[in-house]
Amino acid sequence: MSTANGFRGIEDELRIRLADNPELKLFALVDGARYLTLATRLDKASDRWQWLLADTELDAIKQGGPALVQLEESSELQHWLVNRDRKEPWVSWLLSTKSFEALSQHLGSLLFTRLPDGRKSLFRYYNPIVRRALDSVLTTEQRQQMMRPIEHWLVWQPLESRYLLLDADIQGRQHA
Repeated sequence: MSTANGFRGIEDELRIRLADNPELKLFALVDGARYLTLATRLDKASDRWQWLLADTELDAIKQGGPALVQLEESSELQHWLVNRDRKEPWVSWLLSTKSFEALSQHLGSLLFTRLPDGRKSLFRYYNPIVRRALDSVLTTEQRQQMMRPIEHWLVWQPLESRYLLLDADIQGRQHA
């Protein structure tokens, strides 16, 4: 909901984007390292969620990684995530026409990268702070590969009180 200072909430962003593409669905990519009992909260509130580190070599600590959640518009869980995210960014908001399974598979495929010395490393693209910084260093091809099944990626900008909109086909940043 828009406020007197011009802030648009995630509901407004979804409504604007749905006007252009009614097939879009809202997903939250939540950094589990920021909330220790996230699984309990998600189990109670959502049927469509999973840890992206499950069934990887980091399965034992999957709760410290990202959780993908499919959200229903204006759900209690969505409001809770928005309120927590505004205090301390920990959610990437994704709008996609793809299925939960397709999005989960794609995002899971991005979790690990190779360092120049050959070691495997966790790629924390799902953390909103990291995601904001990535946009300035990714090539157009890398951005498009990362965003392949995602039409819009939004992260909260606490100092500006608005969402930063990241799209595959746009170099740099846009404010939503």
